[in-house]
Amino acid sequence: MSYVVFARKYRPQTFADVVAQDHVTRTLGNALAHDRIASGYLFCGPRGTGKTTVARILAKAINCINGPTATPCGECPACVEIVAGSSLDVLEVDAASNTGVDDIRTLRENVRYLPTRGKKRIYIIDEVHRLSGSAFDALLKTLEEPPPHVMFIFATTEPLKVPETILSRTQRFDFRRVSVADLAKHLKNIAANEHLQVEDAAVTLIARKADGGVRDALSLLDQIAAFCGDKITEPDVVSALRLVDRQVLAEFVEGVGASDRARTLAVVRKVIESGVDPTDFVDELLEHLRTLMILRATPNADDLVHLTGPEATEFRRQAEYFSLGDILRLMRMAGDLHQDLKSGLDQRLMLEVTAVKMAELESTVRLEDVLAMLANSGALPSSGGLPTSGAEPNLFGGSGQKKNDSFPAQRPVASPTPTEAGTPLRSVNFAQLKAGWESYLMYLKNQSQMLASQIRMAELRDLKDNQISMAFLRSGEVSRQLVQKQDNMNLILRSLREHFKSNLTIRFEVDTERDYAQAETEVNSVTTADTRKLVEHSPRLKMLMDMVDGEIIGVKKNNNSRQDKDSKEFADG
Repeated sequence: MSYVVFARKYRPQTFADVVAQDHVTRTLGNALAHDRIASGYLFCGPRGTGKTTVARILAKAINCINGPTATPCGECPACVEIVAGSSLDVLEVDAASNTGVDDIRTLRENVRYLPTRGKKRIYIIDEVHRLSGSAFDALLKTLEEPPPHVMFIFATTEPLKVPETILSRTQRFDFRRVSVADLAKHLKNIAANEHLQVEDAAVTLIARKADGGVRDALSLLDQIAAFCGDKITEPDVVSALRLVDRQVLAEFVEGVGASDRARTLAVVRKVIESGVDPTDFVDELLEHLRTLMILRATPNADDLVHLTGPEATEFRRQAEYFSLGDILRLMRMAGDLHQDLKSGLDQRLMLEVTAVKMAELESTVRLEDVLAMLANSGALPSSGGLPTSGAEPNLFGGSGQKKNDSFPAQRPVASPTPTEAGTPLRSVNFAQLKAGWESYLMYLKNQSQMLASQIRMAELRDLKDNQISMAFLRSGEVSRQLVQKQDNMNLILRSLREHFKSNLTIRFEVDTERDYAQAETEVNSVTTADTRKLVEHSPRLKMLMDMVDGEIIGVKKNNNSRQDKDSKEFADG
C-alpha cells in the first residue's frame, strides 16, 4: 500500500475531529439536528484551517443514509464515495481554474438534475473569490432561488474580494487560526499514534512555524519525521526546516542591547554563511521583538506568547534591556528592512547596515522625563510651566503690565550638582553594562587598583532604573564595608558616570546563600572552551587576573587534593 501523508491520513472525518473551530462545527451540528439547513454557505479563513474539510463533512452529514445528522456514519456508500472524492452528488469545483462565465453557465445547466444517491446535490466551490465579475453575476439568480435538491458551499481565503451580492445570499462562517497550544496538542496526539518521540520544545516550534494552519503543521511534522526518524528534537527541527536558531536571535538582540556593533555584524555573518534566507531571519527577528514588546507592555502575558519556563525567563531578561519605545523603534526598522530585502539590492549589505543602525540606536527618552529632570534641577518652575517675563499680553489687542499677584516670582536656575555635571540624560541597560564592565574596571584600576580588585570579587546581579546591584559572597562582608566607605563610594560613582556617560548608582549586598567554595565548584562545571564564563563565575579568579594583569590562555583540570585544599583556604580567607 502506498504511503499516505499525515495531512491526508489525519484529515477530520466528523465535526468532533475538527481542531479549534468549535464556533463553526457547533452551529452546523445544531442546524442539522433541527433541520435548518441553508441553501448556501460561505467558509472564510486562512489556509489550512479546515474550510474544505468541514464542507466535505457537511456534505456527508446531509447525504449520509442516516442524515441529515451531525454524526455521519462514514460507512454507507454515500459517505465512502464522498471521502474517496468519487461521489456524483458532491462536486468540487476549483474556481481558480474555472473562472469564466461559461463555466458557471454549465454549472447552472447541471443543477437541474436530481441527486443519484444522496438527498442533495452539493457544489463545493473552492477559492470562490477567483471567479470573474460576470461569473458572479451569472451565479446570483441560481444562488438566491436554487432548486430544493441543490446546495452551494463556497470557500475562500479572501472574503473581501467576494461581492456583497454573494455575501447576502449565504451564511458566512469565519475560520480562525489555530492557537499554538491547540496545534501542539494535536501534533502530540498524532506523534503518539505514529510512535514518534517528539520533544515538547520541538512540537512548540513546529506549531509556531505552521502559523495557525493545521495542514501546514501536519506537513511539517511529516517532513521532519522523514529527516529525523522516530526521535525528534528541537535542533532537528531547526536543521530540517532551515530555521533561525533562537540562540542566534538572542545573541543578535543582546548585541543590539549592548550597542555592540561588532557582535551584531558577527551574527549577520553567521546567518549568511549558514545559508538561512535573510527574509526568514528578519521574519523571525520580528517575531522575537514582538514577544519582547508584549512582555514589556503586559506584566502577565503568558497567554499571548506561549513560552516554556526557561524561554520565558530568557525573554524577560532580554526585555529588560529596552524600553517599550526602543522595541517599537526596532520593530519599525526590522519592518523597513523586510521591504528593502525585496528591492533587489545586496541582501547581506542591507542586513549589515540595519544591524549597525540598530546597535547605534539611542535609548528612547520621554518628554515628561526631560521636563521632570529640568524641573528638579531648577531649570523650570516647579509648576511645570515655562518661565515668563515682560509685559502680559492683552487679549483685546493691547499690552498691559504683568501683575505680580498673578504669577509667582521666577526661581533662579540652580546649577547642576557635581555628580550630575556633564552627565547626559541617558539610561543604560544590563546588556550595555555587561558589555562595558571589563573596560570600566580597567578605567577604575587606573584610579584605584584596590577598589578595582575588590569590585571584581563581587557578582554583577542586576540593573534597574540605572541602579546597579552587586553581591559579594558569604565571606565578603569586609570587602562590602570597604567599598562602601564614603570616599570609596564617591570615587566609584564618579568613575561609573564618567565611563558610562550616565547617572548611575550602585548598591552592594552580601549573598549569604553562596560562598566562594561553591563559586569555584560552579567554575569546574563550566566547559573548558568558555573561558569568559570562567571569569564571570569566579570572583577569586577575577581578582587574580586583575592583580597580575593576565588573561586565560587555557584550562587544565587538576585532581590534586592538596591544591584544591589550598584553593579553598585562599577563597575562604
